[in-house]
Amino acid sequence: MEKFCRHILLILCSVLFVAGCSQEPRSDSPVLARVGDSVITHDDYIREISRVPEWARSNFKDLDGKGKFLDELVKKELVYQYAKKMRMQNDREYLDKVEEFKKMTLVTMILKKEVEEKTVLDDEMVKAFYDENSDKFRIGTEIKASHILVKTEDEAKDVAARLEKGTSFADLAKTLSIDKASGQKGGDLGYFGRGKMVPEFERAVLNLKPGEISNPVSTRFGYHIIRLDDIKEGKLASFEQSAESIRRQIAAEKQKALFDSFVDKLKADTEISKEIEALASISLPWDTTEAAAPDPAVQPETEEAK
Repeated sequence: MEKFCRHILLILCSVLFVAGCSQEPRSDSPVLARVGDSVITHDDYIREISRVPEWARSNFKDLDGKGKFLDELVKKELVYQYAKKMRMQNDREYLDKVEEFKKMTLVTMILKKEVEEKTVLDDEMVKAFYDENSDKFRIGTEIKASHILVKTEDEAKDVAARLEKGTSFADLAKTLSIDKASGQKGGDLGYFGRGKMVPEFERAVLNLKPGEISNPVSTRFGYHIIRLDDIKEGKLASFEQSAESIRRQIAAEKQKALFDSFVDKLKADTEISKEIEALASISLPWDTTEAAAPDPAVQPETEEAK
């Protein structure tokens, strides 16, 4: 447990301590520790410990846990003061990161105002969606699919054209798919449940009927041509079991529409030009080494899932 707690604290303290500790404490915020000329106040402590993930919070409930967290804040403040003494705040890398942080903070704030806060959902909307699509909400559904994974959209379109002309799906998977594991089996991915594939892949395969082949589907792994081979329907889920999932789906769709509309308005008011030749000349960092292809479409496991 001791090792586990320290692991959590190290992760937390690796995060940029943006606000820092106070030179002069607020009159209404009690001082918890003094580090040289700076202090760590109650407000500083609450702000930092609020970042602890919910699953780890029980480790800091008693006085011993609270003390360990305060010790880590003291250590971080010591390192921060030493970095300032070494004038690291004038380093180019630091200044670049500060500018990037400021930029991303402003982007996050405006998106919260223009997208998140304007996303309005109510229970009637969620219930109506369930009633219209209840057959899609099932528990224990298993899908069997095959795919051919290639790097570019043009390659995917070429694969689709060859399939339309009658070329064997399995043969193309064996010769062209960069997913070698499934390619050796003719593209067969076997049976899998919902949530096991990346969202774009899952949406595409669920829109197919058994035997149908998709248009090119883009994911972070490349471009997929997907064939639905079989589907084992699970039992219908109740509204209560489905409501949260529906709420997230509707919210995501509404936020995407709001974001697209917001960006379109900005584009209409701004002159934008692109230097295509300069773009084409860029050498991507990962092009220098030949990396092994990841297991396509399958979501990486979290530590909790292992």
